[in-house]
Amino acid sequence: MADNYMNTLPPDKDDNGRSLHWHLLGGNNKHRIGANSGLCVYEETDSMGDKHTKRLLFDAGVLLGDRRYPEYPELADCDSIIPDYSRFLKKKGEAADPAEPLDAIFLTHNHVDHLGALPFLALMGYELPKVYATPYTAKRLEQEFTNAGIEPEEWPEIISIAPGTPVQEGPVKVSAFWVSHSTPQAVGFFIETPEGNIVNPGDFKLDPTVVWGPAFNEEQYKKLAAREVDLLLLDSTGADRDIIPTTEEDVRETLRGLMDKHPGKRFIIAVMSGFEENVASVAKVASEYDRTLWISGWSHEQSLSALKETGMTLSDHVGKELEVRSLGSPKSARDLADMKPGDSVIIVTGAAGAPGSTLPRAADGTHPALKLDKKTDIIVFCAPSIPGQESSRERMLSVLRAKGFEVLTRKDAELYSQAHARLPELIEFAKMTNPKMLMPIHGDEHLRAANAEAMDKLGIKTISADNGDVIRITKKGCWSVNPESKGKPKFLGFKTLQGSAWNDRNYMMIKAPQEKRADMTPEPANNNQKNKRPKIFNVNPK
Repeated sequence: MADNYMNTLPPDKDDNGRSLHWHLLGGNNKHRIGANSGLCVYEETDSMGDKHTKRLLFDAGVLLGDRRYPEYPELADCDSIIPDYSRFLKKKGEAADPAEPLDAIFLTHNHVDHLGALPFLALMGYELPKVYATPYTAKRLEQEFTNAGIEPEEWPEIISIAPGTPVQEGPVKVSAFWVSHSTPQAVGFFIETPEGNIVNPGDFKLDPTVVWGPAFNEEQYKKLAAREVDLLLLDSTGADRDIIPTTEEDVRETLRGLMDKHPGKRFIIAVMSGFEENVASVAKVASEYDRTLWISGWSHEQSLSALKETGMTLSDHVGKELEVRSLGSPKSARDLADMKPGDSVIIVTGAAGAPGSTLPRAADGTHPALKLDKKTDIIVFCAPSIPGQESSRERMLSVLRAKGFEVLTRKDAELYSQAHARLPELIEFAKMTNPKMLMPIHGDEHLRAANAEAMDKLGIKTISADNGDVIRITKKGCWSVNPESKGKPKFLGFKTLQGSAWNDRNYMMIKAPQEKRADMTPEPANNNQKNKRPKIFNVNPK
C-alpha cells in the first residue's frame, strides 16, 4: 500500500550531516499533464562543520492552459504555466544571490512540457545555470531560445551528454541511459549520492522498433539498476491502460497495408509536432514504396533541420535513399501538383486542428500550396487525440468528412504508436529496477493512483506526492518532510498577446494566487518592430 510516512521519522540528517530530498515542482498535477520538473537537493557537512549543497534540476516544463478545466483557477486565462523558480535563480544585474541557487539543469528530452519553461525564464531576465542534454535535445532547446527572440549570448551553457559518460556534480553522479520515446535521443537518469540513489526514467516506453532512437537498451539499464535504487520516479501517463502497446513497426505495417490497397492514392498524413518517431515511420514506408516525401509545417521543418544539424538524416535511418521535399514555395506547390497521386506522401501539421497549421487550412481550402482532392487523397491521422484539444480536432474531422474525404484515425487501424509506456511496460520496468520505493509522477491524480495501485499489487512500496511536496530519501525509506506544502505549489502563468506576426509577441505574467489583476494593463504590442524580443508584464503588483 502507499506509504507516505514512516512510523518513526528519522532525524532530518544522518550522523554525517547528509540529506537527500526531491522537490516536486511540477508534473504531479490534479487534472492535466505538463510543467514536469523535479529538484534533487543533496546536502552534507564536512569535517570542519561547513555545509555543502548541490541542487540539480531535472526538466523545466510548461503546462498548457485550459479554460474549461483549469489546473489553477487563478491562471485560467493563461496559455502557458510554469513552476515558480524565483528562489533558485538570480536576475541579471542583481547583486544578491538567490536563496537556493541551482547548480545545473538536466533535460530528459526536448518536449515543451519538459524544457519549455527555460525560454520564459530567460525572457524574465534570469541567469540560467549550465544545462546538460543530448545533442538533439540541445539543438531543439537552442531553437526554442531563438523562437522566443533570445540572443545566443543570453543562452546558458549547454553541455552535450550521452550514456556511458557520467556527469559528476560534486558528490552527486548522474548517469544517462537511453529510453524509447516519440522523439529522438530521449534519456533517463540514474542519480547516485552517498545518501541514496534515485532513478528518473523521464518519458519512456520499451518499444525496440523506433527508427531514430536510440531505443531503450535493457542490458545498458540493468547494469545501472544492479545498484540499489532507493526511489524510482515512474511516469504515470499510460498507467490506466492495461493493453499491449502499439509499436512503431505496427504503425509501419498498417501503412504498408494501406499503400498496397490504394497504390494510386496520395496519402496526407497528419503527425503531431514533437513526434519525430512517427515522422520516421511514415518516411520509412514512403521509401519502401519509392514515393517522394513532402513535409508541410514549420514545426516539422524545424525538427528535421535540428536532426540534420546533429548528424541524423532520414535516408541514413530508414536504410534507403529517400527524396524529402518541403512544401513551402510556389515552385514546390507546382511540382507537387504535377506529380501522380501515387508517387507522393505528404506529412502535415495540424493533427489537433490548431488554426494556422497545414491540415486545417487545407481542409478549408485556404492553404496556398496544398490543394486536397477527395478523388485522389486519403487523409490519415498518425496522432493521438490530446485532452483539451478534442473540439478543434473533431471540428476538422467533421469538415473533411462532410466534403467527402476518406479519413482514417486510430479508431480505424493501428496508426499511432503511444509515446508513453502502458501498464504492462510500467510493470516490466519496475521489475527490472526493483526499487525499495516507487513514486508515481507525470500524471493527473487518476493516473498516479492507477500507477500506485498496480505497483502495490506487485508488492512494491509506493509513496504519493503532489506538486509542492518535498520527499526525503534515505536507504531506509522515503517520506514527506513537509506535508503542509502538498498541493500548494507556486506557479506563474503567461497570457500571450499576439501581434501581426508569429514572432511579434508580448507576455502578460500572472502569479498564483492572483491579486488585483485589473490594476495593470499591458502596453500594446508594437507590430512594426521586426523580430522584437517579447516582454514580460507582471500583473500582480506588490
